Amino acid sequence: MGQTQGMMRDMSNQAAPGGRPGAVRAILQPPGRGATLPASIGRLSGQRGGVPEASVLDGLSRMPNRQAFFRDIARGTGGRNTLVLVTLADARAFDGMRAALGHVLADNFVRAGAHRLARIVGTGTPIYHVSTLAFAFRLPGSCAPSAPPLIRRIVEGFREPLRLDGIPIETRLGIGLRVSGGPGASPAEDLRAALSAAQQSHAGKSGWAWYDLESDEAHRRTFQILTNLTAALEAESQLELHYQPKICLATRTCDSVEALVRWTHPVLGPVSPAEFVPLAEATVLVTPLTRWVIDAATRQIVEWRRKGLHMRVAINISPRNLEEPDFVEYLLFNCAARGIDHGALELEVTEGVSADEGSLITDRITALRALGFHIAIDDFGAGFSNMAYLTRLSANTLKIDRSLVSGLAAGAQNGRLVAGIVQMGHDLGYKIVAEGVETERELDLLADWGCDVGQGWHFGRPMSADRFFDWHRGAWDEQPPAAARG
Repeated sequence: MGQTQGMMRDMSNQAAPGGRPGAVRAILQPPGRGATLPASIGRLSGQRGGVPEASVLDGLSRMPNRQAFFRDIARGTGGRNTLVLVTLADARAFDGMRAALGHVLADNFVRAGAHRLARIVGTGTPIYHVSTLAFAFRLPGSCAPSAPPLIRRIVEGFREPLRLDGIPIETRLGIGLRVSGGPGASPAEDLRAALSAAQQSHAGKSGWAWYDLESDEAHRRTFQILTNLTAALEAESQLELHYQPKICLATRTCDSVEALVRWTHPVLGPVSPAEFVPLAEATVLVTPLTRWVIDAATRQIVEWRRKGLHMRVAINISPRNLEEPDFVEYLLFNCAARGIDHGALELEVTEGVSADEGSLITDRITALRALGFHIAIDDFGAGFSNMAYLTRLSANTLKIDRSLVSGLAAGAQNGRLVAGIVQMGHDLGYKIVAEGVETERELDLLADWGCDVGQGWHFGRPMSADRFFDWHRGAWDEQPPAAARG
């Protein structure tokens, strides 16, 4: 989030040093409207009449794409060379820019970056657009561990912001280098390794990095998790929902839970949701993952009702889910297919979700609440909380982040802050839930301040559906926590 906020500040506060806006706008015109592309864009082996086949051109930049990259390597004569991969920004910052400024300007950012890179590299070296923000090209030989002079020129050439419709936008360039072309080398592995080096380059000051095996281990794990998550969604036994009870502090009863996804990988073992959920949210995998959770949660609601247990189940949804055109329809269809009322589901959205008046996300949340779904603002107080946010978002519940609750016993300042949030939330009509309740002292303080619901290890850790059923029917009903007795 910090990188995204930094990018937004740069866009609004930093003046563009010089630059010729007209030159940028020329490359931003759609193909066929007079845009002049650098000669290195579209220079492909095997092209006819200087125009590559459409199937190997990227639709956004009109550069040769990933497919063309692999094809040309297969046609090459071999020999060792240096693969260079340039990324214009990290994915999270790019998503923030797209959310703030729209898809058109985000596409223009990529086109302008491609134009500048092609101008620096020159006409003699083919450049390939291998992913949304990444471009690759090859240089003969290797000069490791130093960098070719061209790399330094690229770093210098991108110090000036890209200027789009009068708005200066900083790139966050990453450049990875990998010696490729050795015996048994895989082009796909070379490309992945170069991307790893590009990500690693952000840790240094030079702006570029050679591939390093040790620093790549974490990237390898990330790559494995992302590639295996699709299979996990289709398997029957890898993913499972665990349920953490939420306790009414006035009555000490439990009538709702939060569903939390768990993954047991066949090779890696248990994978923390703190590791794989953010990765899914940064990719298109967030859609099938969220829908898997919706399906599993509604199925469990039905199963518990057959046993006489009625629970509202809260699920976490991403801002990306709310932008999906058929997300609301999917929820409605799933509830209708299971025969459950919309109020049986609570949708938790993070505090950072856009609440701009009239935005698509705000409209979707308003529509979902009007349809009877419960809406909760999650992790309130974890970031830079905007109080006006609470007046614009149509939600039922405000969840105080665990980072505030866990400090209640440490000093009076945290206590005054949490007590103030409880009072303010009630004044605005919210039900207040405190996350991360782990001690009886925290529970007593929250109850004294009028907090409505508590959630945390003091009541119960996330547990499987069967174990939760036994806990609710047995241990909880017969032996509630000490604070609930007497």
